[in-house]
Amino acid sequence: MPGAGFRIAAAYAFAEQHGFTAEAAAIRSLTIHLSITRPAPIRKGCFVVLFEDRGVIDEFVAQHWPARHTTSGEKRRALFLRRKLLNERRLRGEDAGEDAGDDLEEEAEEAAAFPLEAQLRDFIAGNLSRIPVGSKRLSLYRAESGRSGVEYPTAVGPIDILSVDPQGNFYVFELKLERGPDRALGQLARYMGWVKVNLAKAKSVHGVVVASSIDEKLRYAACVIPDVVLLEYEVEFRLRDVEPISPVNDTKGTDT
Repeated sequence: MPGAGFRIAAAYAFAEQHGFTAEAAAIRSLTIHLSITRPAPIRKGCFVVLFEDRGVIDEFVAQHWPARHTTSGEKRRALFLRRKLLNERRLRGEDAGEDAGDDLEEEAEEAAAFPLEAQLRDFIAGNLSRIPVGSKRLSLYRAESGRSGVEYPTAVGPIDILSVDPQGNFYVFELKLERGPDRALGQLARYMGWVKVNLAKAKSVHGVVVASSIDEKLRYAACVIPDVVLLEYEVEFRLRDVEPISPVNDTKGTDT
């Protein structure tokens, strides 16, 4: 999902455009505790609070943070707020010895997950007709407005992939990269419910969880949820020889 992350420069510009000049200046000059080496997540947490309090967060998300309502986006919002709180507590002399390494590690994992999730999503969307789900061959859903089923927007968050079978039944894909089974199935059930109420009418709605590894916890959880399919994906790397550039003899200036 290129450009899906929270860019601090966009937050400053958005704040200025909406008349929050003083607030943006205060965030820019915010005191950061000396033990914290990465101030950007703290300032992002400040902007989240500012935009939510002033009622403009939805506009900011629509323009500059499209991944906000994905699982990764929810986790990053929580991370920003934790980092903001940690800075405030350290400045007050509380929890000075607390280690923020877990948050930094989580931030790095989230940053790495964005391109991988986007690549997996695009691969599935482009190869739906060749991916058997049960006995069905699926195609990407397309709304009357022309909106495709990739990152399909709903009132409860964007669906990773929304597809249909030849009979018009719906299949909701949830890509499980780093999230736990409970959250993955909880989100999937929420999306399936929205599709059932708003799109499916008399058609059936099925769920598809795609993960690199389907563990026992996920299998147990899925066995009591009707119409859910579990799929595992594999990532394959191939190496090929590349010829080096051959040196070219420069004969200019030589005697003949």
